[in-house]
Amino acid sequence: RPATLNELHRPFRVGNDLTEANAALVPETLQGVEAGLAYEGPIAAFGATLFWNRIEDAIVNVTIGEGPGTFPRAGFVPAGGVLRQRQNAGTIEATGIELTARRSLPGGLSLDGAVSVTDARMDGGSAAPQLTGLRPAQAPIWSATAGLDWRATERLTLAAQARYESKRFEDDLNSRVLGAAVVVDARAEWRMTPAAMVWVAADNLFDKAVEVSETGTGVEGYAPPRTLRLGVRWTY
Repeated sequence: RPATLNELHRPFRVGNDLTEANAALVPETLQGVEAGLAYEGPIAAFGATLFWNRIEDAIVNVTIGEGPGTFPRAGFVPAGGVLRQRQNAGTIEATGIELTARRSLPGGLSLDGAVSVTDARMDGGSAAPQLTGLRPAQAPIWSATAGLDWRATERLTLAAQARYESKRFEDDLNSRVLGAAVVVDARAEWRMTPAAMVWVAADNLFDKAVEVSETGTGVEGYAPPRTLRLGVRWTY
């Protein structure tokens, strides 16, 4: 993966945290192996996949220093803030397993679920030795989904899905922890004709506050709140 224009040329600031671009970035490279088994029957289906991935020259926001202080190019960093730069910071290895299952039930009901467990670790090598043994930022160990679909009538279909992610780290040094969260989405579909359907969906139905970032001074950023969507689908 080549570096994006933002990673190469666009610095940014969130609160007192500054992240510098790096025009000298080289592309990341990925090596990976996966193997899986699957079964699909008339009322149930199961799947399991094992995987191993290795990213070399991983592009990471690497912490350079903490404020208050003055740094080359970035200038002054206030107290409580940090200075980071996008760098090719060694390698990331990730090993894990993904499991999926689906079950059809009487009355037009169907259940499905999936769980993923990933052990991802950094090896900063000589470029960023302080990162060796740490987890990549924004990489939870556990994630899972569970869903229910109900064909209530020939015209009406109702669906709900719960999504879970375990706690993860916001930064490269694993010093800022983002809490685990469960989010529920719901959807209803009404088929008006064989070709036309109207639907309404609620993302983050219970308006859960899902933390996705945190600055050095403790200012938290959150994923979108409850969002309602309405649409019409036409097929021909």
